[in-house]
This record gives sequence, C-alpha cells and structure tokens, in this order.
Amino acid sequence: MRYETSTTTPAEPDRLWAVLSDVEKWPEWIEVYEEVRLAESGPLTVGARAHVKQRGLAAGDWTVTDLDEGRVFAWESRQPGVRLVGRHTVSAEPGGGSRLGLDFEMSGALSGVMGALLGRKVRRYVDLECARLAAVAAEPSTT
Repeated sequence: MRYETSTTTPAEPDRLWAVLSDVEKWPEWIEVYEEVRLAESGPLTVGARAHVKQRGLAAGDWTVTDLDEGRVFAWESRQPGVRLVGRHTVSAEPGGGSRLGLDFEMSGALSGVMGALLGRKVRRYVDLECARLAAVAAEPSTT
C-alpha cells in the first residue's frame, strides 16, 4: 500500500520545516497522535529514533532514515511482517508560501492484509496530518 498527499500553506518553507520537524509537538497539533517521544533530545538526525502512538493503531518505534535539513525527512518502522515508511517533503511554492508532501508506504509479507484492514484509517490520518501541519505552520505563534 502506498498513499501520497500534499497541500499548500502561506507559511514560508523554513516555518513549515520548523513545525514539521518538531515531531514531539505533533500530539498537541494533530488529534490522532497520542505520543511522539524522541529517544534523545535535539533536532532530527539520520538514525534518530522516536516512539510514536496514534489513536487506534499499534505503537511503534520509528527511525529517521533520510534527512535533507529544511526539505525532506523520512522515517521507518517495522512491525511483524510489515515495513512502514513515512516521507515528508517541504518545497517553496512559486508565488510564495510552501507545499507539504506526505508519502506513506507499507510493504512486506503482511502488508496486503494490514492495508486491507487499516488502509482507510491510515489514509485519513495522513490527510489529517498534512492539513494540520500546514495549518499550524500558517499560525505565527506556535513554535
């Protein structure tokens, strides 16, 4: 299963990146996140680990696997028979503001079953995450 979505925001790319990369605040901004806790404090880096719990989904440990500061971060988690990858991109819009892109991929032996069971919820959560992060970035006083 693979799902992609994107949205624009009047926030400049550096502001959107600041919100996006402040993953421990996601539970304050996105109602389906119950917990995001980094294993070590500080900015995101390749190899950084986070414990993530979303409402109605199993908690998991995610590891940052790709990072281009200000532009992209990807992380992955593994559950029995399933590999999950979330990719987040920030880009400047030609007329000002920025675009947030989210790409979620589920692969592995049990990904078909898990996609059938949870696909609708996962797509809804990815859409919500995208919309909320863009909206928060547009608010001047959130970080």
